[in-house]
Amino acid sequence: MRRNFYITTYGCQMNQYDAGIVKEILKSAGYSPVADENEADIILLLTCSVRKHAENRALGRLMSMKRKKDGQRIFGVLGCMAQNYKEELISHYGADLVVGPDGYQHLPSLLANLLTTQPKMPQVWVGLNQECYDGIYPKAESSSLVTGFVAIMRGCNNFCSYCIVPYVRGQERSKSPEQITREIEILTQSGVKTITLVGQNVLAYHYNGMDFGGLLKEVEKIPGVEWLRFITAHPKDFSKEVITTLAGIKKFCPCIHLPLQSGSNRILALMNRRYTKEEYLERIELARQYIPEVVFTTDIMVGFPTETEDDFNQTKEMLEKIRFDFAYMFQYSPRPQTQALTIKPEVDFATGRRRLAKLIALQSQITKENNQKLIGQELEVMVEKHQTDQSLARTKSNKVVVLDRLEPIGAILKVKIIGMRGWTLVGAKEP
Repeated sequence: MRRNFYITTYGCQMNQYDAGIVKEILKSAGYSPVADENEADIILLLTCSVRKHAENRALGRLMSMKRKKDGQRIFGVLGCMAQNYKEELISHYGADLVVGPDGYQHLPSLLANLLTTQPKMPQVWVGLNQECYDGIYPKAESSSLVTGFVAIMRGCNNFCSYCIVPYVRGQERSKSPEQITREIEILTQSGVKTITLVGQNVLAYHYNGMDFGGLLKEVEKIPGVEWLRFITAHPKDFSKEVITTLAGIKKFCPCIHLPLQSGSNRILALMNRRYTKEEYLERIELARQYIPEVVFTTDIMVGFPTETEDDFNQTKEMLEKIRFDFAYMFQYSPRPQTQALTIKPEVDFATGRRRLAKLIALQSQITKENNQKLIGQELEVMVEKHQTDQSLARTKSNKVVVLDRLEPIGAILKVKIIGMRGWTLVGAKEP
């Protein structure tokens, strides 16, 4: 049997990063990645369990693969869903291989067992062992040639009552500055210019006395890093010290993803978010004071158990007051092991959908109005990729700008925003 593999990735930037980890581990063991799934002997789904919808997509894909099984190809499930479902993915969905987020180092031996035993014996590794994948340096896993993700920590200690992440990714642990620096150096040597530091809560980074602010200062010194981003920040840790540090980082792109989740203090307490809406607003206002050009994006959840119309209206009011540039908005999805399962009564599905639709309409209008204000302004952009005869660039505030001409990938240009197509900004290069 050939040793070609193909990875389909679901979910967040952490999973995009983990796809690179898996590729490097398998390549070191003699396996070869292929770009066409039909050419692969081993098909791996790198999955997400944050919402049931994400799981259903992966499960549907797995069931489709099960119907096509010919006894030769290997089908594996990796990531959070593997950690959540474990052996059920074998017994109910026909997977040959199930490996959680801390088990990727074991992939070569698990695959060897599958390849050498007849009949094939399904393989499972779902331990949690504080793995950080030191010494593994993934290549850029982005559609853009000039952007790269680097995980600076893994796991989470926050235990928000709706969130499964601590149960499937384990406890919070930070990677060494040396490992992070080396990963970034390898990326920049391959042409990456924008680095995004990734973690469940990057503000909690701490390694032998170095905190997140100290790490940012070290990363800024690395040759080849032009722009610096991070995701995600927890509002409880978004302190004045963090804000003033960010204000002094010249390469920092002033777009901060700060999940609000709800505008109701009662719901925030039930979610175990450990901040109030007043504290959240104070931090937004402080950041705008020290970093006038800063923009914010967020996560919002509707339909959390016991959420009333008044709770929902308070969330709407926060969107109207803060005017986020963008918001990821979701309906509450019950997750196994989480404390929210014990909170009653639940909000019925139809009510949740109605509230979500209202919120999406409101935020869509805010996003459009925010973008319209940029028309006529000159902005700095980085060209990320080409699309037919156009260039797709991105501002420091993370907005996509279409340029109706081909510009060099990675070029940093001054452009004038001349209009919009839908929500997308259109720019023209300044002479």
